[in-house]
Amino acid sequence: MTQLVVNADDLGMTHGINRAAAEAHRRGIVTSTSVMANGAAFDDAVEVLRRNPELGVGLHVNLTQGRPLGGAKSPLADIHGNFYPLRAMALRLSLGLVAARDLEEEISAQAQRLMRAGARIDHIDSHQNLHLHPRLAVIVAAVARRIDVRWIRFNHQRPILPWPLREAGLLRLGDHLRHGIAALGARRLSGADTGGKRRWIVGAPLLDVSPRDLLGAIVQSAGPGVTEWVCHPAYMDGDLRALLGDWSAPRREAELKLLLDPVSRERLAAAGIELVNYAQLEG
Repeated sequence: MTQLVVNADDLGMTHGINRAAAEAHRRGIVTSTSVMANGAAFDDAVEVLRRNPELGVGLHVNLTQGRPLGGAKSPLADIHGNFYPLRAMALRLSLGLVAARDLEEEISAQAQRLMRAGARIDHIDSHQNLHLHPRLAVIVAAVARRIDVRWIRFNHQRPILPWPLREAGLLRLGDHLRHGIAALGARRLSGADTGGKRRWIVGAPLLDVSPRDLLGAIVQSAGPGVTEWVCHPAYMDGDLRALLGDWSAPRREAELKLLLDPVSRERLAAAGIELVNYAQLEG
């Protein structure tokens, strides 16, 4: 059986992202989302989840954008009370400048906030894939065990470069480098190969190709097991522009258009690909 989880990351970051994810679920092919529990639009995200009970819910661990739930005095915050940006946080992790206890407390606080809002967390991933860092991977795994979450992004989940993209010459050097880094991180996170369902991951964190080309590659390449398609649909608004600038708008809006296109569902169905979320896989 070939199954596909279509996961919309960053729910709770902005209202435009929340609106896009909700529409892509109700009218399109999104089956799952990952929530930033410390995002500026978290309360609105909770309302999205309440109105869409069939949408799978994950925790999008965030340690690199905005403010910690632990407050401005959190050891994870800079002098302005914000998280350190990705490169600075990765360096601090590598140099041992961040205590494991502080990391675990913040991640647990994010999980607890999401669960107190009524969500049943069925998977965990992270903003900018920071949980691939070896020091953070073990902490995320420990929190997942404590809250009884089975699915962690990249845990026994192999990144793939779909062969149709290679055949068409659409992959660049950067795509191969990101793929290699993700594959190495996945091995460190999961240790040994696993039995049972084969798991794969593909999407924006790994490939700099158009969403339409990516969908075509998934239709042709997906095999038995579970593939996660990581996507970032959004309506570009002032809040998102302030956070990310204008560079991400074309891809996010193109993804949204594709996810809403009825032809996308038809192509997946014709290929025998079943749309699921992680909660449906737990049985």
